[in-house]
Amino acid sequence: MSVQSRTYAELDGMRAVGAIAVVATHTAFWAGIYGDGVLGALTHRLEVGVAIFFVLSGFLLGRPWVARALVVAAAPSPPGSVRRYYRKRVFRIFPVYVLTVVAAMALLPENRGDGLGVWLQNLTLVAHLVDPTLPAGLTQMWSLTVEACFYLVLPLLGWALVRLARGSRRRLAATLGGVVVLSLLWNVATWSSEQALAVGLRAQLPSHLTWFVAGIALAALAIDADGAPSRVTRTACRLAADRVSCWIASAAVLLLVATPLGGPVGLVQPDLDGALVRHVGYAVAAALLVAPCVLAPREASWLAHPVMRHLGHTSYALFCCHLLVIELVVPGLGFTQFDISWPLLLVIVLTISQLVSEVLYRVVERPANRLGHRGSSTTANRDTSPSTPHH
Repeated sequence: MSVQSRTYAELDGMRAVGAIAVVATHTAFWAGIYGDGVLGALTHRLEVGVAIFFVLSGFLLGRPWVARALVVAAAPSPPGSVRRYYRKRVFRIFPVYVLTVVAAMALLPENRGDGLGVWLQNLTLVAHLVDPTLPAGLTQMWSLTVEACFYLVLPLLGWALVRLARGSRRRLAATLGGVVVLSLLWNVATWSSEQALAVGLRAQLPSHLTWFVAGIALAALAIDADGAPSRVTRTACRLAADRVSCWIASAAVLLLVATPLGGPVGLVQPDLDGALVRHVGYAVAAALLVAPCVLAPREASWLAHPVMRHLGHTSYALFCCHLLVIELVVPGLGFTQFDISWPLLLVIVLTISQLVSEVLYRVVERPANRLGHRGSSTTANRDTSPSTPHH
């Protein structure tokens, strides 16, 4: 079986888990429960959903490059045409994104005074690179910018992996470890300073490369497991087979991050120590959630159920529209921000957002993806897109 034809049905369901986690943390913020002790801290840390999406992206998009780096005989040529690769990325993210931007800018009163420059920056997905403050209903799009930057640099990163690894597991591991070190150093540098430039650089791609690398590392283990696995790979697969323990360990990491070690709850910026705890903690928690799905996959899993897989397919549209839905629902139904029943708001927002997502997926996203893949073979799993912890 080739690297590209191997399917991991549970990843669609895991994408749905990440999306629901993000909607949950955003509705918790709007309901005003972030300050409610342990529950508030845990709902805030559900921002780990963004790390889940980045790990999934690293795994799915990094697989062909890792296969080439390890000189796997069945590896496809990744990607044969850079132009085709970027075409698929553009058609993957922009149609639904542009519709969301137009709706948010046109429907929300807070955005109606924004000029043409703000419109163009947001429509072209560069607003976060210019100013970390994004328009109402679009504040989650910072992570889509990070994802798009990862798409942009992946061919260069993949080329580096192939050239530096040269078929060696150890050299591949050392290269990925070097990227993690660079990401950690970036975090240390940006979180050690309160200068405007440093603050603006905190949420850019280098700050989150560890999360993408976690997915690429899982791809390396999964590819190695299909051949003559090393002792490390065999151990990782054996541990991943006990998925309940993996997921309990992931929850334990999130509990740790929810303590004061992970910094304050809410929109208060953490100090350097808290930022690093979140950075590493979210990477570990997300990797522990995804690992069983790729190192010990099960076709008869609840994550692979058709309903969960469909929710995963619509998760990108859900990510794009849910904050706009919150912005419209809270005043529209007469709610008062920070004084709302969180479970009620969560159910309402999930229901409306899912209905909108169904329309966007069927009418916009799926036809656009077909255009993007025209003339090339489709991937085994749909590519992932991120969600965000910001409000």
